[in-house]
Amino acid sequence: MLHVLATLSPSGAERMLEVAAPLASADGFRSALLSTGEAQVGPFAPRLAAAGHDLYHVPFSRSISFLRRLFDFFRAERFDAVNIHCERASIWIAAAARAAGTRRIIRTYHAVFPFDGPLRWRRSAQRAVARGMFGAIGIAHSQSVIDNERRRFANPVRYVPAWIDPAFRPPSPGERDEARRRLGLEDKTLVVACVGSCMALKNHGALLEAVARLAGQGRDVVLLHAGTGSLEEQERASSAALGIAGRVRFLGPIEDVLGVLHAADIFAMPSLREGLGIAALEALASGLPAVFTDTEGLRDLRPLTRAARWGSPDAESIAAGLLELAQMPQEERRALTAEAVLTTQRHHAAAVGWSMLRDIYTSACA
Repeated sequence: MLHVLATLSPSGAERMLEVAAPLASADGFRSALLSTGEAQVGPFAPRLAAAGHDLYHVPFSRSISFLRRLFDFFRAERFDAVNIHCERASIWIAAAARAAGTRRIIRTYHAVFPFDGPLRWRRSAQRAVARGMFGAIGIAHSQSVIDNERRRFANPVRYVPAWIDPAFRPPSPGERDEARRRLGLEDKTLVVACVGSCMALKNHGALLEAVARLAGQGRDVVLLHAGTGSLEEQERASSAALGIAGRVRFLGPIEDVLGVLHAADIFAMPSLREGLGIAALEALASGLPAVFTDTEGLRDLRPLTRAARWGSPDAESIAAGLLELAQMPQEERRALTAEAVLTTQRHHAAAVGWSMLRDIYTSACA
């Protein structure tokens, strides 16, 4: 079984594949990953290799040589099934795999693609060709993605629940204290955690403004941001301009996401849209209340938790959600987050998602 991605980064798809690797191995699957990153395999590659995946690299280029190199690779390796996770060049990857004799193509849609105009019609045609000529099976991890694929591209897609590492669980009092000690946080400080890339879609600028509002009201608040990206320097400059540079910790692409969640009081994901948000599932499973924007992908989390607040993507709404959760009575908070932990762990356990995916792979190759 081969998974095809772009550059291997610590995003949701890669983290799910890391967790699934030992399950796939236990079921007798040889699992491999192909990076199509232009310059490098990707920073998450060592963790995926350590999990048990074989790694390959065919750098993407806008030329016929990319298609030829893909074909040669697929013909040499002879995978029974190829699961394409990237939107870029997906139709050409499917064509090369099929031409090389791959028995089954699976396409996982990880995002709500907002394509309109000519691009929408091109992608609709490509999806139709992938289904009709190459027999591709489409899957997605949220109802928002499924609805968008059907409405925008007339593309039928099956649901397979996203899954998370079972290590994500609420901390003991001692673990929380230790997580805060490592980060130099006092017990009385309101700690907000955010996990995600620094990019416009993640809307971190509004979150920074919301934190500045709380600080301006006299709140002792700190924002922990795990992740990096093209807008990191801009976000650092914004935090300085807002007067909260000392209240924002830019932690970079850290390994210990669980430690950040264990140190936090509230999780925030103010994205303009999401496919679902693996980091959000991890936060809920770790016992955190959360502030989300009421948008595609994040709305899918409503059945999982009553310890979250959904609002508009502006700073005022985000600040109001953070303040409401900060003021929630401890007993109510504990009851609601405990309920969310159980629900999230039950519906998004790795064994549940992998078993459904395994059945698709097995039936596809039968």
